[in-house]
Amino acid sequence: MKQGKYIMHSRTFKVVDILFFGAGKRGRYWLTYCKDFGIVPKGIIDNNVELWGQQCEGVAIYGPDILERFSDTCIFITCNREDEIARQLSELGVSYQKIVTGWHNFINHFLYFADYSYLSSEITARRMRRPGKILLDLQNGMVLGGVEMWVYSIAKELKKMSCQGLYLATDTAGPVVTDKTFPVRLLQYSDLTAEKDRVLLCIRKIIENLPCTIVCNFPQNIFWSACIVKRVFPDSLRIIAVQHSDDPLYYEAYGLWKDCIDRCLVISSQIEEGLLLAGLEKNKLSHLEWEINCAENLHRKWNTGKTPLQIGYAGRLTTISKRVDLLPLVAIKLRERDICFQINIAGEGEYKEVLQRQITEETLEDQIILAGYVARKQIPVFWKKQDIMISCSEREGHSISQSEAMAEGAVPVITDVSGARDDVTDGFNGYIVPVGDLDALADKICYLYHNRKELERMGKQAHDTIYQRQKNMKQTEFWDDLLRKIWEV
Repeated sequence: MKQGKYIMHSRTFKVVDILFFGAGKRGRYWLTYCKDFGIVPKGIIDNNVELWGQQCEGVAIYGPDILERFSDTCIFITCNREDEIARQLSELGVSYQKIVTGWHNFINHFLYFADYSYLSSEITARRMRRPGKILLDLQNGMVLGGVEMWVYSIAKELKKMSCQGLYLATDTAGPVVTDKTFPVRLLQYSDLTAEKDRVLLCIRKIIENLPCTIVCNFPQNIFWSACIVKRVFPDSLRIIAVQHSDDPLYYEAYGLWKDCIDRCLVISSQIEEGLLLAGLEKNKLSHLEWEINCAENLHRKWNTGKTPLQIGYAGRLTTISKRVDLLPLVAIKLRERDICFQINIAGEGEYKEVLQRQITEETLEDQIILAGYVARKQIPVFWKKQDIMISCSEREGHSISQSEAMAEGAVPVITDVSGARDDVTDGFNGYIVPVGDLDALADKICYLYHNRKELERMGKQAHDTIYQRQKNMKQTEFWDDLLRKIWEV
């Protein structure tokens, strides 16, 4: 089987180094999908012996024994029985790293291998090499989220440096936060259904602004489009990729496109380790810190005696990663332990109505208060009223909320996610418990309830940890140095 070209219906497709597993309805769907990008797999594997030797849309179908000839080829599972096929492939000697599943990873690879002539003739013009403006990726729209808040803060820092900037946002979510630091170019996704069209729209917007630097915050269309433009105009674009979460999608995307990334910013030591395993070079990685309000001296009080313990959460109200649905369950466990407490929840999100129903159904109205959206300038005030910062997250990058809470002396009682141990030393300035262990969360909170002096001691240590890191932080110098280095010859 030689790599080359397939000619089908007067169109030529590039044969790429992948195999599909599954020639059924789903396999045909993905075969049609990848043709949108001018590519086809080397072949299709199927367990149905009656299909062996036949073709599916011009691509040959083989039995699993063909794998002996392609030990280094990626296998895309294009049938519904993903777990079953993955086990079969493993038994046949295919390494886990070569098994590809899931919509995101499929598109990630299709765009990586794409024949760019199928996207647009617009990506053939020549551009001059010079720094230009800075594009900031807001793939999810101008919404209320930790990443978006960080983007707005960085925009203000860049503007102080006299940088020209542009927000590259989508209309996939209604605008919740309006920031006018830089102009906005809104990608009108709502009328587009094909991924190819969305990517092409991103490509056009990036090309319009060449030469430029783009800060990519999500491993999705804007990032993929930037990488494609970088391949065509290597001297006119620099890509700064930021990994805000320990989500495997980041490692998959950034690892595959690593040669296009000029610098990758990491926000925890755990994420750095993951990116190194994904193949990124250490000299392309830089640790990202962010400035938050943290006074040199902490002035606050903690609740004493039998007064209600104030427990705070600030962030998106969502079950994805944040797991705010677990907060009522923690409250029930605390109530069973017969302590006096109040959980104050600041934030908005799609889970808010369901959360309110949970609170009502469990008669937790006196124990859980939904504070709604809290403006950024009021966040320090919110945390200063809390004795404890709680997080049930099952995935994080490096929680800004965690650092903000510690800066105001709230003791973190959090799950063991990425970024937790970069701030918290268990038992010294907070507590870290296994992900999903609600009993452990409740036990640590109860301990602090009954030992208020420890609450005060650990709260002061939490503040001091953040202050020591913040006092030497120089964001302007960091970004000036970063932008200069990635544009050096």
